[in-house]
Amino acid sequence: MNSVKLNKFFFQLLISIPVLLSNELIFAQEFPEYDELVVELSSPRIGTLEIPIAIKDEQSYISFSALFDHFSLKNETDPETGIISGYILNPESIYKIDLQASIITFKEQSIPLTSKDYIKTPTSFYLRSELFGKVFNLNTNFNFRELAIKFDTDIDLPIFIEKRREKARSNLNKIKGIVEPDTVIERKYPFFKGGILDWGITTTQQTNGPEDNRFNLGLGTMLAGGETNILLNYSNRVPFTSRNQFYQWKYVNNENRIFKQVTAGKIFSGATSSLFAPVVGIQLTNAPLQNRRSYGTYILNDYTQPRWTVELYVNNVLVDFVKADASGFYSFEVPLMYGNTNVDLRFYGPYGEELSENRMINIPYNFVPEKELQYTLSAGVVEDGDNQKFSRFNLNYGLSNTITIGGGVEYLSEITSGEVMPFLNTSIRLASNLLFSGEYTYGVKGEGLLSYRTPSNMQFDLNYIKYHEDQTAINYNYLEEREFRFSAPIRTNAFTAYTRFSLNQILLPNTEFTTAQFLLSGALFGISTNLTTYAIYNARLDDPTIYTSLSQTYRLPYQFLFSPQVQYDISENSVRNLNLELERVIFERGFVNFSYENNFLRNAHTFEVGLRYTFNFAQASTTSRIGNQNSSHIQAARGSLRWDDHTGFVGVSNRPGVARGGITLIPFLDLNENGKMDPMEEGVPGIELKSNPALVTYNQDKTILRLNDLQPYVKTLLQIDENSLDNIAWKIENRNIAVETVPNQYKAIYIPVRVMGEVSGYVFLKNEGKTRGQGRILINIFKENSEKVASVLTEGDGYFSYLGLATGSYTAKIDEQQLEKIKLHSSEAQPFDIEINKYGDIVDDLEFILQKNQ
Repeated sequence: MNSVKLNKFFFQLLISIPVLLSNELIFAQEFPEYDELVVELSSPRIGTLEIPIAIKDEQSYISFSALFDHFSLKNETDPETGIISGYILNPESIYKIDLQASIITFKEQSIPLTSKDYIKTPTSFYLRSELFGKVFNLNTNFNFRELAIKFDTDIDLPIFIEKRREKARSNLNKIKGIVEPDTVIERKYPFFKGGILDWGITTTQQTNGPEDNRFNLGLGTMLAGGETNILLNYSNRVPFTSRNQFYQWKYVNNENRIFKQVTAGKIFSGATSSLFAPVVGIQLTNAPLQNRRSYGTYILNDYTQPRWTVELYVNNVLVDFVKADASGFYSFEVPLMYGNTNVDLRFYGPYGEELSENRMINIPYNFVPEKELQYTLSAGVVEDGDNQKFSRFNLNYGLSNTITIGGGVEYLSEITSGEVMPFLNTSIRLASNLLFSGEYTYGVKGEGLLSYRTPSNMQFDLNYIKYHEDQTAINYNYLEEREFRFSAPIRTNAFTAYTRFSLNQILLPNTEFTTAQFLLSGALFGISTNLTTYAIYNARLDDPTIYTSLSQTYRLPYQFLFSPQVQYDISENSVRNLNLELERVIFERGFVNFSYENNFLRNAHTFEVGLRYTFNFAQASTTSRIGNQNSSHIQAARGSLRWDDHTGFVGVSNRPGVARGGITLIPFLDLNENGKMDPMEEGVPGIELKSNPALVTYNQDKTILRLNDLQPYVKTLLQIDENSLDNIAWKIENRNIAVETVPNQYKAIYIPVRVMGEVSGYVFLKNEGKTRGQGRILINIFKENSEKVASVLTEGDGYFSYLGLATGSYTAKIDEQQLEKIKLHSSEAQPFDIEINKYGDIVDDLEFILQKNQ
């Protein structure tokens, strides 16, 4: 942005300057004093911009063409008559400014002009600022003290309309997940790459039991172009067998039409049959590992530890997270995506704990986009000791965006009721808030689910399952399952809560079970509260079992948290269990907790004290539980090592990193402008992102930025903040970078930072041996090959400056077309060189002289 230059406001004798009268250029001996300058114009709808004005006799005059051009208003100047004409919004609302006749006509009004209403220079026409509002309803209030213009109008100008359209399009792109990067980093598939190492140790000592020592080791890398994860688990009490270990190789290419995902090793089977051991085999699918458009939501809720944070991943993408209440209850609205909706839940404790076991949940609805065919083929061996052979093939086709049909076959050896189990399924969206899903597996079961959500977010679910009497594929003897669920949010001035009621009935050959649950979870006067009541009825018993549980968390002074929990048996009119816990943050990164539990059913009393601390390299904890029946002491630590093979960096972290991705940003001064970092070129410190999608760390001199713990296979947009650069001469051409994250490695992105040179000087108008600076003159800058690279206008005093030239030889010259129009000629073009300089070269001695044509 050019600086605003303003001379003092008082009369002084000026040199003669050119004026246009009767379309002929003449030179007057004396002129009233005026100064040309550039000031800021602010508008509530478009922000701030710069505009040229003139000051004369303490009156402000605004460049007519500059103002109309800024607001996209049509204006043209007849080169023969000098008449300025155009229209405001409507082509019928024509205006004309005739300086020879000294009159402005607009619509049906005519406004006479005097010599004090305008200033005409060889390059510009300035109109007194008050006339913009009087004639065109464009109010321009000039503040002499602040040297600024406040613009306001009741007219819906074209630029306002365009701004609204751009904002609407931007919001639409955000809703659709559309980003417009200027650089796309293509994904590569190396044979071997990078590495992450996770580790964990847990030791337990008991007074009435053996010691338990466990060691966990996780290794994540890239092998043969695919993600490779190995998780080893050792315990002195459990044999070290393949069944207790995890190993998997996964190749993901969302651009491949036939095989978008190939998985080998431990696979997620999605079986109808009861499998109580992992499946080792291979899985192929053309389902993309990315989220598609959502067509609805599905309520998912469950229990974990109190106040733990639960992350919801849909198709490997983090879509939401919540904190469990005082009882451990959490609830999600899972977005249902076209294609398979695979849900992954991950759990994080308030003291840095993280569950290594992720819960994979199958959503009952499976919609495929219209006219799209999607398949999944799985085959392997069940690690159950008998090595049962397992395979499953399912196919789904989108008849429309609201109806999907599918089918397939499942095979499990040694099933007496039938090893081959063909099945059919369908998902139908009956209305915008009404969904149906059904599946029939021959010789095993048939089931249906109907869900309805009201506009006020109340949800009703009906689920029915009918089992074949002789089936042995599912390892229990149910005949039928019937379930009804109702859930709804509650919002009042005193509290916000989530309520759920469920009724479930299981029919067996000789009896039946009925269970009911009513849950109320929320914040009551700022206190996290959960009230849950259970009822269990068995046809063989006369009376049902009913009990209720109340859990709360209070925030006390000095950062203490107090969490009482009581369970009361309504049937027996007695207290079942009482738990009291007190905890507090210590040393900023540490936590201490004390608790007491009394289990009245078992007559067990337990006191607990725990200490947890988060180091930079690990999470460590120690806990002691002392009871009247058993006492135990537990020590645990976990962390990870990260290797960045691009920079040779080996880092430590207190969080697991296997299967997570990373990005390394390496900005450098591209002095030779070849786009590559050469040995002579140094890094640029302190670069920042406009928004950080992950945990950000820097190296010691802050020339390398790393993004850690990113979700893999997600297209991420990185927006670099150019204002974070230390030097105004440094420029990043491509600031919006799209990159797909890859697991178990740091993806290196080199960011060339161009060093820009600056050129400046003056343009003077010479007449009768006297000179003065001339504003509004256009200067063009050319490369050696005569390619124009920039243009710049002079300010009121003739000064010009341009920053943004790469290293090389250039020539600056006055615009020839403008010279022809104002009937002047210029001194010769000015050659100059921009040299290599990491701080930016500056050439500030250019000078042009304008003179009247003979």
